[in-house]
Amino acid sequence: MHSITRITTNLQATQTVAWPHFAGSTLRGAFGRALRRAVCITGQNQCTGCPLRNSCAYGVVFDPAAPAQPLHPSFRDGLPRYLVQPPALGACQLSAGQTQCFDVLLLPGTQAHHGLIEHTLRNAVEKELFAPGLFKLQSTQVSHNTVCTHSALPTTTHPRTSQATAHITLRWLTPLRLQHHGKPVFKAQLLDAHSLVRALLRRQIQWQQLTHHITHPATDTAPASTAPQEALHHTQACTLDTRNLQWHDIQRNSGTQNQKLPLGGLIGSATLSGPVVALQTLMPLLQIGEQLHIGKETVMGLGRYQLGTTTESVSLNG
Repeated sequence: MHSITRITTNLQATQTVAWPHFAGSTLRGAFGRALRRAVCITGQNQCTGCPLRNSCAYGVVFDPAAPAQPLHPSFRDGLPRYLVQPPALGACQLSAGQTQCFDVLLLPGTQAHHGLIEHTLRNAVEKELFAPGLFKLQSTQVSHNTVCTHSALPTTTHPRTSQATAHITLRWLTPLRLQHHGKPVFKAQLLDAHSLVRALLRRQIQWQQLTHHITHPATDTAPASTAPQEALHHTQACTLDTRNLQWHDIQRNSGTQNQKLPLGGLIGSATLSGPVVALQTLMPLLQIGEQLHIGKETVMGLGRYQLGTTTESVSLNG
């Protein structure tokens, strides 16, 4: 079993500050700049070609090199080993003394750098967030969460009179940004059970890459993985109700590109329904996605959802 280390960071405004509607990109930028300033000894603008990239905290956590044996062709840029979870969506004005908090999740392979990163978060808050001196660090708390990958659905039904149907609700707290043929999925009706599970399978492969857990679908019995073909087969018996999802448009300022970039995605809730056996098979994927988010720009907090489940019995006697 692998675990995720969560560092909850509490900060306090020292003067009146306009807090953005979505702070994930800002917090990610502050964290990255502070970490690079703390560890980089070459002074280079980019990590490409640096002989220390695979050992320094910035190279390991924030900007890793591509894996030597990628499990997926898209891993050519490497997989960051962190996530930022910002406060809930909503712009507000913080007065001096008011507080906010956010989480940084550190994924497997970062253990050697945890102490440095916790220390670096002070500089991220006090020197890199918007402008130096706008915030001061109040405290950090460290916790460890084991990645949970077991079914939480009932397993028993009456063999002759009923067949259980399960419903799993996914409530997105931040926009889900998926792409279809290179374009964002703007319309909720374009998201179905199959495309959702494909996004979850991609996240599982990323997790396997990060944990060096290479699996073979035909023989894999590890509890932390779901064979792709089996998962996609079960989606044929499932439906996804997306009527409570809608497009939510947000943007971020890119300092490197000197422009605003879109970060919009689908937000709200969707209900995945199907036979209990099908959703039991998909539950490990859903739980991995719940903890690691899915879709684009998960490192800054997009694609975060929470799960809820219900079951019902459907009579087979007419």
